[in-house]
Amino acid sequence: MVAVKRTLPAPPELQSRWAAILEEAGLRPAILALHDRFPEERSLTVPFAAIDNADTPLADLLLERPEEVIAAGTRAMRELLPVAGPEADELRLRVTGLPSTARRLIRDIRETDLNRFIALDGIVRRVTEVRPQIRDAVFQCVACRTEFHEPQDEGSMVFREPLECPESQGGCGKPQGRTRFRLLADKSTYVDAQRIELQEHPETLRHGAHPQGMTVLLVEDLAGHVLPGNRIILNGVLKSFQRASSAGRGGIVRNTTFDLMVLGNSVESKQVELEEIVISPDEEALIQKFRGDPTVIDKIVLSLAPTIKGMEEEKEAIALQLFGGVQKLHSDGVRVRGDIHVLIVGDPGTAKSQLLRYVADVAPRGIYTSGKGATAAGLTAAAVKDDFAGGRWVLEAGMLVLADGGMAMIDELDKMSPEDRSAMHEILEQQTCSIAKAGITSTLNARCPVLAAANPKWGRFTNDRSIAEQLDLPPTLLSRFDVIFSIKDLPDQGRDRLLANKILASHREVELLRASPDAKLEGTAPFAPDLLKKYIAYARRTIRPVLSEEALRTLEDFYVRVRKQGEEPNSPVPITARQLEALVRLSEAAARARLSPGVEVSDAERAVHVMENYLRRVSMTEEGKIDIDLTQTGFSHTQRERQSMILRIMHELQEAGGGVFTLGAFLEAAEKAGISVPKAEAQLQTLKNQGEIIEPRPNQLQLVRF
Repeated sequence: MVAVKRTLPAPPELQSRWAAILEEAGLRPAILALHDRFPEERSLTVPFAAIDNADTPLADLLLERPEEVIAAGTRAMRELLPVAGPEADELRLRVTGLPSTARRLIRDIRETDLNRFIALDGIVRRVTEVRPQIRDAVFQCVACRTEFHEPQDEGSMVFREPLECPESQGGCGKPQGRTRFRLLADKSTYVDAQRIELQEHPETLRHGAHPQGMTVLLVEDLAGHVLPGNRIILNGVLKSFQRASSAGRGGIVRNTTFDLMVLGNSVESKQVELEEIVISPDEEALIQKFRGDPTVIDKIVLSLAPTIKGMEEEKEAIALQLFGGVQKLHSDGVRVRGDIHVLIVGDPGTAKSQLLRYVADVAPRGIYTSGKGATAAGLTAAAVKDDFAGGRWVLEAGMLVLADGGMAMIDELDKMSPEDRSAMHEILEQQTCSIAKAGITSTLNARCPVLAAANPKWGRFTNDRSIAEQLDLPPTLLSRFDVIFSIKDLPDQGRDRLLANKILASHREVELLRASPDAKLEGTAPFAPDLLKKYIAYARRTIRPVLSEEALRTLEDFYVRVRKQGEEPNSPVPITARQLEALVRLSEAAARARLSPGVEVSDAERAVHVMENYLRRVSMTEEGKIDIDLTQTGFSHTQRERQSMILRIMHELQEAGGGVFTLGAFLEAAEKAGISVPKAEAQLQTLKNQGEIIEPRPNQLQLVRF
């Protein structure tokens, strides 16, 4: 269907209709207040619904011919001022809340949208610095010395130069070529301008699809208020400009392809969490049926990657991570995160990647990446030099910044370089990303839970070392994960037969469904992926659970009971306050998953169960005691005691041997002290690697710091 171009009413008629709308909407006091607060504030925001309710034809015309209609509205706004001073010319009219007919996906924009009022829903990927843009250029004719004005097109990438000295402004009328024109920069007029790149939401892309972006020009009071990672609705006018010409054999070749840019009129920030996920009344009624169901978390666990058999404990922790705890801001300004970070370290072939990909599909705003292809810039943010900003440095958001308000899945975390992993420390704990590069200093938000997967240091877990020693991740990074799970692929005939039956049965179910699509198979997941995503979004948007006294006592009793194990002589520290904070987050997540406004004892007990599984798998020493230092510092209490004993033995041998000692004497003394030869040799090699021991002559060792 071909759109019919409406005839634009005369400017006085447009202006009078706008004046009636502003009066009917009761905006005269707001205009007067805006005039008084100038220049701190200079824009009047008018909802599109108010225009549509008062004058539907004008609202339709606004979408088709936005520049002329908004200009008439701005004049009407100025006419309502009792005294129109020079500042009245700087007042602006902003329209928000455009209807669904004006909403566009970036990839669906076509030439029929040119010069129309559109709304783009996206995420800010890049921003330039705020710089002055010339709006009214003042030139001087060299021949007659006349000064005249040459207005510039807003949003144009090309600087407009005069073709002649205009007689209408008192000039001589000579064209360019017979005279020259000199730009008077100090007499020209400028406005603040900033270019941003708006990108499609990454979680909405099909697999393999490249996210498309749109350049947006923000001027005046719109500039300087958005940061990379912000999710916004941008309302503006779609414009086109010709690409740069190129040199050819016959001279300058003009490009026939035009680029697009949106001239921003207003910016709406998404204040409500996950508001882009639409939940119908029927779906909300279905979700409400699970309120108060004590088995709902178990149903969610069964619905997480149902074809991946086993891993119930890991899925339970991930289910709680999807809902998350409650972020808190204390009176002294300290912010405590509510997001839960989970790390899964397992042998190859344990379906870690498949689990992460499934969670990325059901998590609202879920984004998946692999550690092999991610750099510090790709994960956090970077300052890049780009033609987008005319060759200047721009700030570009990385994956974790783009996942702000959603969830990030990072596979093969151990394959990243140490420099790249260190960039995550601030994001995991503070949930911010500080950038100080190329003269750009900024702090971006990265408020998202992280679900990461990694492989053991030597490819597969071994029995001769503790699990913590086989994690190829620095302790400073491990300590920021609330829950860490290790998955060992150990042969067990009974377990293997059960797992094989489940896997083979799932293959058979696929063929049965192909033959009979309406068949109801046993073990069908209680939540379909789409319903689970909406259930999570609904819970996170509407539920903010509060800890009950009974739940507090349950968490307190567990914490004190486990800490008491460290009071015994030569006992390690079992848990710290970080694990207590994690228990609170897990408890709140369990209550939120039940759609409960209060955290009950059952929620606290579920959090304790998850924490005990984590501690038993990763932080258990050779003596069967819990030692949180295995993941917090990388060394257990026993290892530190052994190292102190070995250093003491070396010191005594070196003192008795005249400044050196032999390997045989050291191993013999270590064995007498109860340290096995393999562990003594391993500790000796560690000290050599650290430069604490040198070998001045063959078979003679020496402590550097004697």
